[in-house]
Amino acid sequence: MLKVEEWAEIRRLHRVEGMSIRAISRRLGVDRRTVDRALSSEDMPVYHRAPSPSKLDPFKERIGDLLAEYPDLSAVRVREILQQEGFDGGETIVRAHLRRVRPRPTQAFQRMVYPPGRIGQVDWAQMPDPIPDPVGKPRPVYALIMVLGFSRMLSVSFSFRTRLVDFLRCQAEALTFFGGSPHTVVYDNLRSVVASRRGAEIVFNPQFLPFAERYGFRPWAHWPREPHEKGAVERPVRYLKGNFWAGRRFRDLDDLQVQANAWRDTVANVRHHRGLDERPVDRFAQERPALLPLPEEPFEPEEIVFVRVSRWGYVRLDTNDYSVPLLLAGARLGVRLSATEVRIFHQGMPVASHPRCFGRHQVITRPDHQNTRPPSLTSLSRCLD
Repeated sequence: MLKVEEWAEIRRLHRVEGMSIRAISRRLGVDRRTVDRALSSEDMPVYHRAPSPSKLDPFKERIGDLLAEYPDLSAVRVREILQQEGFDGGETIVRAHLRRVRPRPTQAFQRMVYPPGRIGQVDWAQMPDPIPDPVGKPRPVYALIMVLGFSRMLSVSFSFRTRLVDFLRCQAEALTFFGGSPHTVVYDNLRSVVASRRGAEIVFNPQFLPFAERYGFRPWAHWPREPHEKGAVERPVRYLKGNFWAGRRFRDLDDLQVQANAWRDTVANVRHHRGLDERPVDRFAQERPALLPLPEEPFEPEEIVFVRVSRWGYVRLDTNDYSVPLLLAGARLGVRLSATEVRIFHQGMPVASHPRCFGRHQVITRPDHQNTRPPSLTSLSRCLD
């Protein structure tokens, strides 16, 4: 029987190397009539293996009748019934057959209609390509997308990281753009939001809850592996990648955000939304009055960490080294990291501050910190007052 590989080689030898039927027959050791059939057929040989008989074959019709009457009948119970009727096979073949033939219900999802101001949905999305960081090295970049349920008004903020402080900063930017907060915000089971979950019992991240309290919204974490519960933001992720990201270049994170803001205001939020048959910006005019008011003082997220000073007078944060007064070498210090600033404390007293660096493996030094004649802590305190 001619194999597919032989069929392809016969045709290659004839077409590419110009060999005759006889020469091919001698080369491959096959009959000349076989070579002739291979050359005259444009379709590769396809073989169907005859199914081997199974002990279950005489009982398949009976299984169909059982499932028609009891669709959820287990493999164990089916085998017990068949054994009473003469079946002497194992449970494995019964279970495998049931997987193929058992009727499966179609999942049906009710289309959600959201009142104005009630629901917002949030998710991170990694962008397809890296962009240059502040020192020119390519780094992965992430988008935090927030969508309002009623209007489908969209906001997007970018970050090189997805830590809690970055998550809160990006969401605060979204709420500022909307000019208010929805009453409920739906999340995936992000670690920034959900500390632990057991079924319907959710423990929210205690560092996230002050943010939700400040803006007045109720956080809601949808069930794992149920993306339809936040479909309003799942689709914009694909839309962002396909409509905004594709075919563009970005110098850095600031340039990316500027271009994204322009796309948001001139394309995404003014397009005709097929699901709504309206423009998001027009529906937002109805939704805006229903949003919760923003707090008087904007939330300024900070990350608090504790680090030890190296013998050279530096603390390492996100691979970058920041200088502190040299007399603090070896000390354990507290650090408050905001989106723009690094503030360093010793026993509750501020000892250094630097602009935040989002490059990697950089050294940020204040010359006065490298004084080799260390002053006393008292004089340091006076200098910092």
